[in-house]
Amino acid sequence: MSIKDRLAKKTEGLVKELNQSAHDAASNTNSGRDARGPLTAPGQMLAFRTQMQESATKIEELESRLKNFEGGAIVQKIDAKLIRPSKWANRHEYSFNNAKFSALKAEIEAAGGNVQPILVRALKTPNLGYEVVYGHRRHRACLDLDYPVLAFIGELSDKELFAMMERENRHRDDLSPYEQGEMYRRALDDGIFPSLRQLAGELSVDVGLVSKALTIARLPQPVLACFESPTMIQYRWGKELSTAIQDDPEGILARAVAVRSSAKKYSAREVVEQLVGKPKAETIVTHQIKRKGKTIGKMVRKPDGIVDITINAGILEPKAASKLLMQIEEFLLVEEK
Repeated sequence: MSIKDRLAKKTEGLVKELNQSAHDAASNTNSGRDARGPLTAPGQMLAFRTQMQESATKIEELESRLKNFEGGAIVQKIDAKLIRPSKWANRHEYSFNNAKFSALKAEIEAAGGNVQPILVRALKTPNLGYEVVYGHRRHRACLDLDYPVLAFIGELSDKELFAMMERENRHRDDLSPYEQGEMYRRALDDGIFPSLRQLAGELSVDVGLVSKALTIARLPQPVLACFESPTMIQYRWGKELSTAIQDDPEGILARAVAVRSSAKKYSAREVVEQLVGKPKAETIVTHQIKRKGKTIGKMVRKPDGIVDITINAGILEPKAASKLLMQIEEFLLVEEK
């Protein structure tokens, strides 16, 4: 029995009751009396019309609710092993190996299953199971726990599936630029949308944001492998890395090898700096010049190699200053030899 039929059966008595109310209203009009006593002809007609309108409104509301179930998704428990991730799934493996996923799995285990259903569609080839539309983390948690998955089963085309998955993803605050870019990349590679602009237009997404996400997803694998996870790459780094690859492809790949083989654990920002070949900013070194424990000047060595020597006013007389200059020149000549 369909959901519509089951709901109709449950509400059958209520509909009859509403219809009976309308019938009673008509009877009261014919008898000309109600619980309060006789009514005038205009009063009887007004009471009848009011009750009929109320009954009709309630019946229309029930019928509308029943129609909402026509063609709707069916909810049932499915063996997690019969469900596979969508081919456009954008969850990186890192998303299943962190504290947030562990907490989700613990929550599902405590509840004895996923309370919030996922959405799947039946695969076209018979007996091959189902494909996740959204709810990949809940499906993975149930798969790890060997629990059946509570799921809606809907009938969706590839484009409908992708659009629904993309809208659901946009409401998540933990989706990385790389994961979003991977989803767009696969959709374009599979021909769901013929161009980036059409993809952005049909999904109502900013073209610039789609382009930035794609730039990250399309970075070479050796570059992506330099990060603990590509999900750590921020939007602003994508263009920086992409430009460096275009300007010096061999250099950045060589630096990528060096980063991956290094014993040092770089932060995501440091990885970007290493890959694009940015030199580390040197600090300014300052030495105090003292006489009898009192500071009388300083020597400053700058990142560009320039050395400034400053002597406080009143310390050197003109003759002493000339003598100091000669000593510096003699010192530099000795160093040059």
